[in-house]
Amino acid sequence: MLNILLATQSTINESRINTLEGARVTVLRAFESPVDIVKRAAVDIVLLEADIEMLRAVKSADPRIEVIMIGATAVDVVAAVREGAYAVFEPLDITTEVVHCLEQIGEQMLVRRETAALEQVLSSKYTFQGIVGRNPNMLEIFNFIRRIAPYFRSVTITGETGTGKERIARALHEESPVADQPFVALNCGGIVRELIESELFGHMKGAFTGALQDKMGLFEAAGQGTLFLDEIGTLPLAVQPHLLRVLQDGSFRRVGSTQPQTARCRIVAAANVDLQEEVKAGRFREDLYFRLAPLTIHLPPLRERKDDIPLLIRYFLERISAKIGKRIAGVSRPAQKALIAYHWPGNVRELENVIERASIMAGESFIQSQDLPPLAAANATASANPALSLEAAVKAHIEAVLSQCQGNRSRAAKRLGISRRSLIRKIDKYQLP
Repeated sequence: MLNILLATQSTINESRINTLEGARVTVLRAFESPVDIVKRAAVDIVLLEADIEMLRAVKSADPRIEVIMIGATAVDVVAAVREGAYAVFEPLDITTEVVHCLEQIGEQMLVRRETAALEQVLSSKYTFQGIVGRNPNMLEIFNFIRRIAPYFRSVTITGETGTGKERIARALHEESPVADQPFVALNCGGIVRELIESELFGHMKGAFTGALQDKMGLFEAAGQGTLFLDEIGTLPLAVQPHLLRVLQDGSFRRVGSTQPQTARCRIVAAANVDLQEEVKAGRFREDLYFRLAPLTIHLPPLRERKDDIPLLIRYFLERISAKIGKRIAGVSRPAQKALIAYHWPGNVRELENVIERASIMAGESFIQSQDLPPLAAANATASANPALSLEAAVKAHIEAVLSQCQGNRSRAAKRLGISRRSLIRKIDKYQLP
């Protein structure tokens, strides 16, 4: 169903519009505002009188709505296009051209709806243990996790900061036979060097100054579950032999104790640095590296899996809407283009933070380009909108459509949403072949 709001006094043959397949036309009453109707009812297209402020208000209320402006002057045309109008027509009896335009929008909206429905299906289909991805590299990682999860004793995850290494570690745990056991995480770079051995292995009362009682370490706390060691590359050299011993024979000692204990947990280590380079630099033991290396998962940066960004946006919006108590229905097309164009140095974590900030900033139920942080918006705008005059853009578009239609002017006019006569005038104006 194509819902059309007729909000113009220009001469439009309503009955002709009603003949459009699947169209339902609502005529604006004198005391109503288009924005009020848009906010309370489903509207796909608004035929609007030449009013730039009202155009801006309608697009702000719901950027998915396409606006056709009727009765615009030459000055209005430029402003209307900049504000997102789909098409602008002169104040004439232009029902035929409008109908062509509506047909074109209807076809495009059908594709959008099918795409949105497909994305919804893909979002659930390509979500694995809370990780979203349909990129071939990510699907290969999901499959690898399923294969090794029942059997592994230690796994190493590599990748840039923010790529989701802890989520992969949790997926390994959840897919394993010990999913009902504890998952314990430690950031090795977040503990002072003097205390990290005690944090991992525990200590006995009196083992060092301040050790006032016995303390259980994380290897004990993890039990038969999984211990996740993030930023393993920062583990002090003095502690590395103790970890190597655990990996080799499964035993450790609390600091200050001579009694060996058995480590029953699985170990997942993660690094955001090249461990081979750390070995060459003498900051990481070679024997420990070789012990960790056999089962390695490398997470690609977000800039190498941009096909996952639309799915990630949808996934984050659902979670963040529930978290902040504000329903965000989606992201406008310009904002989504901006998000896809950005290079994401902070990877998936940065994208999640940007979506949360934009959700809070959004004035309506849709995230707009102005709701994005300046860096992302500026980066994308520069990539997506090269300097080009409106006239040059119109000429290039008409030329491209004519080429696609192999010079068939009637077909090209229909695709452009204008009459054949209007197309011929534009061909003459721009001196097109």
